[in-house]
Amino acid sequence: MNLTKKIKKEILRTPFAKFAKNIQARLLVAQMPPLQSKVKRKTVYCISPYKTGTTYLASCFSPEIAKHEPLHHLSLKKLDENFDSFFVRRMNHLDLKLECSGFLSAYITELSENTIAKDLEYICILRPPSAWVTSAINHWNQPKSNQFKFEYTLELFWKNKVGVNLHEFQIGRDTAKNREIINTLVNFYFDFTKNTRYLKNLKYIWLNEIDDELPLVESLIDETTRVENRRKRKSKYKPFTFKNSLIDAEYRLLTEELISGRMSLSY
Repeated sequence: MNLTKKIKKEILRTPFAKFAKNIQARLLVAQMPPLQSKVKRKTVYCISPYKTGTTYLASCFSPEIAKHEPLHHLSLKKLDENFDSFFVRRMNHLDLKLECSGFLSAYITELSENTIAKDLEYICILRPPSAWVTSAINHWNQPKSNQFKFEYTLELFWKNKVGVNLHEFQIGRDTAKNREIINTLVNFYFDFTKNTRYLKNLKYIWLNEIDDELPLVESLIDETTRVENRRKRKSKYKPFTFKNSLIDAEYRLLTEELISGRMSLSY
């Protein structure tokens, strides 16, 4: 970790964390070009929620053309203020071939209705709900997960968009709050997946088949993968496991319906 990143991380541990992030956001906006009607480059977007392999997919390509969660805090703030103007301005500023950002899972309606975004290419990585819930809860309950004074992903995405505070989950206990959090996560995950039907140019990829599907991604962005850079986020902290075979089977039926529907449209 370079010195600049270390300093930024230390600031997030102080009471000034939120203030500092807001100042940084203002500076970033000032650096961005003004809104233009012409798109510099049409980015392909992987819009699956966090914990579905988006970090790995982005790392398969050169960081100059593919990124994971770029302008993270700024995007979570500004997309809600004016999605149409900021999305296009942001895309031109980043000028990427592939972006993998979990927060875009909360903006399916906006993506499907925006004049430019509705015609872009999208990727959705599929993962069984049980595994996704397990991974999300474990990730946000690691011993070091409370080290920052302003966790903007927790505040602006999980609380504001999904409707859960994952820090309230009590691992090892069966409580009404725990069940409420799990139900909210499952409902969001199903709703997101159902809503992907509104994006007309979208490819589905199962997480456990992602390496086999990399040629498809390569063809979408006209680039080749860089095997040596591939990076998976694997946490050793896995005290919680959620299993529900009925929910997973229902999700499988849903995805089969979505995939077959797109196949029939292509003929």
